[in-house]
Amino acid sequence: MCSFFLYNKGMKKIRVGVIGVGNIGKVHIDALRILPNVEVVSICSRSNMEQRAKQLGINSYYTDYKEMIDKEKLDSVHICTTNDTHYEMSEYAILKGLHVVLEKPMTKTLEEAIKLKDLIKGKNLVHEVHFHNRFYPVHHYMKDNIQAIGDIFTIYGVYLQDWMMPQNTYNWRASSDQSGLTRVIHDIGTHFFNLVEFVSGHKIVEVLAEFKTIYDERNGIKIDKEYLGIVLFKTDKEALGNALIYQFVPGKKNEMKTVYGGRDKTFEWDGKSVKELKVLSYDQDEVLIKIDQIETLKDGQKFKVHDFKDSFVEAFRGVYHKILNPDFEGYFADFNDGFHTMQIVDAIYQSNMKKAWVKVND
Repeated sequence: MCSFFLYNKGMKKIRVGVIGVGNIGKVHIDALRILPNVEVVSICSRSNMEQRAKQLGINSYYTDYKEMIDKEKLDSVHICTTNDTHYEMSEYAILKGLHVVLEKPMTKTLEEAIKLKDLIKGKNLVHEVHFHNRFYPVHHYMKDNIQAIGDIFTIYGVYLQDWMMPQNTYNWRASSDQSGLTRVIHDIGTHFFNLVEFVSGHKIVEVLAEFKTIYDERNGIKIDKEYLGIVLFKTDKEALGNALIYQFVPGKKNEMKTVYGGRDKTFEWDGKSVKELKVLSYDQDEVLIKIDQIETLKDGQKFKVHDFKDSFVEAFRGVYHKILNPDFEGYFADFNDGFHTMQIVDAIYQSNMKKAWVKVND
């Protein structure tokens, strides 16, 4: 019996602190509470902590993440805050010997991502950049069966939302100071690019991008970041691709679609279900594949994933299994993956500025 189950039966639970308890932070907490070997012992955010802690049923709370880390004897920390704080919080946690789960994007800047990647090197610490789409059953099916479609010639898709449509809508993601050089590429484009690489086994090596901003100001605040990004890309296996990343599409609340066109067949996911995809052929009717389980721990066990929240559970199941089993290689993205995605983001930004193809430097 593996140590994961021995741990559940008798050993002390892994102590976790969560920094940032907005909407995503709460999803992290809910997912962690499903895992039997994990305990969320403390939370940290900037304001209203007594009320938030009471609502979440957590006794220990802070407004200073360093104080929480110093006092609570944590094993791991989840960082669910604005992009501009990711580096400093991760650095502090790593230097204190904590495992780190970091919401995407990895950092505000590529330079910060380089520092974190180098800092974690050689340390016996587990690190995740949280790209939850990796844990949808459709993506495991495509990844496991990608050879069946033959050599991939094209990868394309969209990630569409509409929450930026009202001109009076403004939050930190529209701020260069808090978000970074890009807007939609940092926010949701990172999901798309990390996912298609995970599924296809290709690496994006060159990009050509064009951005567009709809409103120049929101609530009297000047906006200098894109609502729309169109990206052409080349991969290391000579596939060509494109992506439309756009948060000003009426009626598109959260729609992600991906297509992998091979020599023999096409895999197509329309984003409507995490459990269904189409297999398309030249001379056969389309086949609808339905799958609702993934083998998170690679040990024969199957775990059901029905929705967005279930994917968080499985991502964290892998993270905390690796903490107890260092040789385990899970499906979650680590700091090296997060760094590469930041390289793609930086290259896309540079391409838009230069109006030219830009290589993604490895």
